[in-house]
Amino acid sequence: MVTKIRDRTLVGILSVALVVLSIAALGPSLGSSGNSAEPTPGNDNTRHYIEGVVGRASNASPFGARSAADRALVALLFRGLVRLGPGNSIIPDLASHWEVDDAGRTWTFHLRPGQFWEDGEPITADDVAFTVSILSDPAYTGPGGESWRDVTATVVDLLTVELQLTTPLGGFLQAATQPIAPAHLLGGIPPDQIADDPFGQAPVGSGPFHVVYMLTGVVMLAANTPIEPVPTEAGGPNFATPARTDSLASPRATRKPDVAVPYLSRLELRYYDDVAALRKDWVAGDLDAASGLQPADAVALAATPGSRLVAYPGTTLLAAGLNLRAGQSAFQDPAVRRALFQAIDRNGLVSTLLGGLGSRADSLIPPSSPMFDAAGDQPIAFDPAAAKAALAKAGWKQSDQGWTPKGATEPIAIELLSPEETANPVAFAAAEAVTAAWHDIGLAVRHVPLPATELLGDRLVRGQFQVAILPFAIGLDPDVYALLAASQTRTGGSNVIGLQDPELDKLLVAARTPLAEADRVAAYAKLQQRLEDRAYLLPLAFRDDYVVFRDTVSGPESRPVGTSGDRYWDVLTWRLADGS
Repeated sequence: MVTKIRDRTLVGILSVALVVLSIAALGPSLGSSGNSAEPTPGNDNTRHYIEGVVGRASNASPFGARSAADRALVALLFRGLVRLGPGNSIIPDLASHWEVDDAGRTWTFHLRPGQFWEDGEPITADDVAFTVSILSDPAYTGPGGESWRDVTATVVDLLTVELQLTTPLGGFLQAATQPIAPAHLLGGIPPDQIADDPFGQAPVGSGPFHVVYMLTGVVMLAANTPIEPVPTEAGGPNFATPARTDSLASPRATRKPDVAVPYLSRLELRYYDDVAALRKDWVAGDLDAASGLQPADAVALAATPGSRLVAYPGTTLLAAGLNLRAGQSAFQDPAVRRALFQAIDRNGLVSTLLGGLGSRADSLIPPSSPMFDAAGDQPIAFDPAAAKAALAKAGWKQSDQGWTPKGATEPIAIELLSPEETANPVAFAAAEAVTAAWHDIGLAVRHVPLPATELLGDRLVRGQFQVAILPFAIGLDPDVYALLAASQTRTGGSNVIGLQDPELDKLLVAARTPLAEADRVAAYAKLQQRLEDRAYLLPLAFRDDYVVFRDTVSGPESRPVGTSGDRYWDVLTWRLADGS
């Protein structure tokens, strides 16, 4: 099978705003043994891990996981060719090993033998090629549709697949964490229908857990347990654990010993529509962990006795995007952009809006990334007086009516767009803070929150805006080519600010191309310097992911993450204090 797949675009514009409030009901009694009665959560005496989640999961398919809750569930049920390891490492998963040619254009992945889907069917290279073919199809409407382009996937044999990249991409392994879906179950579904196929409510996966049942407010998962040790996986947790008997689980094919065994026998996700209900159950001692909380709520919950907060350095960037298209001359001068940046108290944003659960952004490159050049970082300090002086030096003139840009005859009135508060409270609050900061230096600014579809589809992609506060999913491997390259300025493209800079384009290509890490680090240092000097985007803060755990839960460790599901990177090691 040969398929075209789209170039890796690490820019998920408004990814949070578009998905976090989806509260669709999940299918009843999914994964049951066929009885009509729905199982009742907590109707047995077995001690198991229970996580409370603010939000709802409605789709557990790799092709339909639009919300943070969906993506977290997919991470527990499905595996990619590779997965996240400690620190910033990427380690084998479905693939045992891989090679890349000297040009960096052909990546060959070798799948482990003896791997099976939950229903007993073998996992093969066809599953990989199928997954890629769906993501690349123009008719596909689910998440990740812009993640692959200009690459061909070729099945070499049952356990070998080649990915040929038109443009070399040194950080391609990060893209290979994409969850793989079963071709034998989804192969006949049209790409434009697959995101909403019922498979999302009755998933058949390959991950460390499988679905026992899914209800509107709760999902019960059980561990997939090999029946014998795996000698080739020395050092992993609990390999010799015998197969468990779960009275709630439906009969299924015996799993082969291809993966490590979770210590947790079962994992329950309870969904809440409001924080008060979750907190009530937390106080009652019914929950082992809590996620999906706003920063202030998480900090407050972690302050309760016997609780702790684990923060995962995130790569979702809050930034102010200035329209740099021709005709938007007010922001063409880098000195003006830097002055606007200087007027914003980013440390204050982190401490107040994020409750300390994030980091001040001085660059588009996350400080948690190995590509970040700390030595060459040139932070712009918060200094409103200096910002006003810089605007004046750039030829702007201040009056009682505001600031008049150089060459203009009337004071500028800035319309600052953001997602609505209900869709993305943090981005909304950041927009309020930026509006106030620019008011303080005498600018006329009006904050206009918009529904996600209007903000993204009607205003941003058409270039009909002045400034917008947005969340950008930069990713663990920070390839910002799609966000800033001149070729990406088009209807539906990712370069919504309309940036055209040939010198930057050269640096973007140079940073994404090398295979050797030392070469990539050096190239990124030059790119970072250009980005900070020119201030094309005004980076505000990187928001962390975080979970509040009981002290009775051991195992979860922090590491940088790209999506909400990444925090389960070490779930195989998690334990409860009683040994469950």
